[in-house]
Amino acid sequence: MSHDPLAAFGTAPSRGGLFLDFDGVLADIAPEPDAARIRQGVDTLLIELSAHLGRVAVISGRPVSYLDAMVPTEVDIVGLYGLEWRHHGVHHTLHEAEPYRATVRELVDEASAVFGAGVVEAKGLSLTIHYRSDEALAVPMRVWVGEQAERTGMEPRPAKRSFELHPPIKRDKGTALVELAEDLDPVAYFGDDLGDLPAFDGLDRLGTHGVSTIRVAVDSAEAPPILRSRADIVTDGPAGAESLLRQILASVEATPS
Repeated sequence: MSHDPLAAFGTAPSRGGLFLDFDGVLADIAPEPDAARIRQGVDTLLIELSAHLGRVAVISGRPVSYLDAMVPTEVDIVGLYGLEWRHHGVHHTLHEAEPYRATVRELVDEASAVFGAGVVEAKGLSLTIHYRSDEALAVPMRVWVGEQAERTGMEPRPAKRSFELHPPIKRDKGTALVELAEDLDPVAYFGDDLGDLPAFDGLDRLGTHGVSTIRVAVDSAEAPPILRSRADIVTDGPAGAESLLRQILASVEATPS
């Protein structure tokens, strides 16, 4: 790989694919789940990038409904790790996931009764419980999630100072990225957490077919070491991610059309 992996976008911008997590990448980590907002000016930056690249998409564990107003319609959204998505402004849901809504509602009620509604994030087709405000909750939450997964068949997943329960459907950031990146080259992914490792795995799969890939770890005190160790580029927080996006934009704008 070249000294500047991102320079690959300047070769054939219209074939480039840029995929990004939301929390900790496009938005600073917020103390409360509902407080996360895209950084000022980054929405415009995404629009400018989408005008030059083959595809720009946000791939997140958040629901599409949360991201919809913040992410420009020029940019695709994959929500809930691929259970739903927005393309050209139209929302879609994976048909196989719909039957799990009732189970998720039940689990949200139970988690709220056990841990308090303030730490429970209901996402329609999945849920997340957070221990960011109280590290002492980490162990009882882990136990509760394991018990509920065994009882309901839902899939438990660790996340940043939280735990998640998902329908047992093989969808993750890696499967979403590979589907969206068809016929694109180069392809980059920006992530900051364990849930982004499948996206790096997806890049590995693309790489076996000769696609140029760039793994960007957006670093923080909470970023897992394994993410940094697998990255081609490590940058410092959402501000660093924004700087790299501006670098990509400068490269593609300088390329003759």
